[in-house]
Amino acid sequence: MSFIKRLGYYLGGFSIGLVFLFFFFNGKRTQCSYTPDARVKKNIQQKEWTFEKDFFSIQDTLLWFKNANIRFSESSIGVDSCNVYQFEFDKGTFAVENCSEEAFFRR
Repeated sequence: MSFIKRLGYYLGGFSIGLVFLFFFFNGKRTQCSYTPDARVKKNIQQKEWTFEKDFFSIQDTLLWFKNANIRFSESSIGVDSCNVYQFEFDKGTFAVENCSEEAFFRR
């Protein structure tokens, strides 16, 4: 089989696959979270949030949580039943105690 025929079969199958994916995943919020930061944030988002008494405002916390980086070197992971993650954002840091049912936000 010549190169032109193989290229034609490849491009035909590839285009059919793209059309299938376009119609199959159209309108769905499909996303992949492979990085450790994204996986921890997704896990915390699925839980009930509890805030410390003098914590930041909710609107600021949501914005900072989305854009914050997790400092794994300063986090306490696997010590107790709850992991404590240190989040760093442009104006400071806060800690999130990630338990099985709840996530506790504290300064």
